[in-house]
Amino acid sequence: MAKHTHPPKTIVSATEPPPPVGPMTQRINAEGKAMTVVTLGNVTVEVPTPSALELEKALAESQRVSRAFAEAIPRHGVRLNLPSTTPLYEADSKDPILVIRKLGKTRTLGRFNKNGHFVRVKR
Repeated sequence: MAKHTHPPKTIVSATEPPPPVGPMTQRINAEGKAMTVVTLGNVTVEVPTPSALELEKALAESQRVSRAFAEAIPRHGVRLNLPSTTPLYEADSKDPILVIRKLGKTRTLGRFNKNGHFVRVKR
């Protein structure tokens, strides 16, 4: 029968900082500069902690990019500027196995064979 074990008790030291609760911690390096330390798995990254002004500027830039991105996304679909010789395919709403090929002004019902070629079918 397996024994029930309790997690080990944390030993608090007056000389060492407590273990981190999350993946991100802060520390002061040997030169006295504030550093942010992030550990994920076996990878640890240490960077200078940004000032409040730097964080404010980065946040404003992030919000600007988000607004620009939202404005750049088309609201009602995507326009494809393709030549009329390029076939476009869409799913058939009546039969999920079939597709409709649009080539110029012609619409053809079909499917793709094992080689990936379009094969016309009759309904």
